[in-house]
Amino acid sequence: MQLTWDQVFAWRLGQQFVAPPTEAPVPEIVDRLCGVQAQVTSSAELAVALQRRAAEADAVVRELNSGTLAAALGRALASVRVE
Repeated sequence: MQLTWDQVFAWRLGQQFVAPPTEAPVPEIVDRLCGVQAQVTSSAELAVALQRRAAEADAVVRELNSGTLAAALGRALASVRVE
């Protein structure tokens, strides 16, 4: 199978919810991105908001406070799965 750079780029944009933006919940976005840099909370909010069709103020902070996201590894965000 041969792929063009345009095909690879399009696939990656879709995988990372850039094109098209998503309505997925914040933890799913963080999962898909394999974490989000969160040393500065506003940067984490922006990183997630850029992936969403309709950004919500303080969406990341709400998920952190609810325990759905956890700050780890030097302040990178990771989703928490409870089974």
